Amino acid sequence: MNTWVFIAGIIGLFTSCVHIFAGQVDPIRPFLKSDLPDIPKATLLACWHMVSATLVICGLVLTFVGWFNLNSFQNVVIGISVTFIIFSFVFFTVGWYFFKLNTFIKLPQWLLLLPIGVLGIVGAI
Repeated sequence: MNTWVFIAGIIGLFTSCVHIFAGQVDPIRPFLKSDLPDIPKATLLACWHMVSATLVICGLVLTFVGWFNLNSFQNVVIGISVTFIIFSFVFFTVGWYFFKLNTFIKLPQWLLLLPIGVLGIVGAI
């Protein structure tokens, strides 16, 4: 077992659950009730669900690779990990733009995404 990659996968699966279930309550329901036209709503909702699928698949891959210590998937782990590090920087940057120091409270998603990427990188090298 590669503990680092496995833990990254478990955090990834946890993050998936938070995104899918808690995300429906806070950002998605109010967004769907907004006066935004249907085409932007449908497009953004599709993007939301694409992110859900990405989080679940990446979490499953990292958990599987970590559990079975599949060294042949090192490049996949690195690719997923770098992606999650970039995702965390995107959330931090967008949060900083809108909320400055309050980004730590109002848009803390980067706190879940960054450990997935860092643990994956540590486990891959």
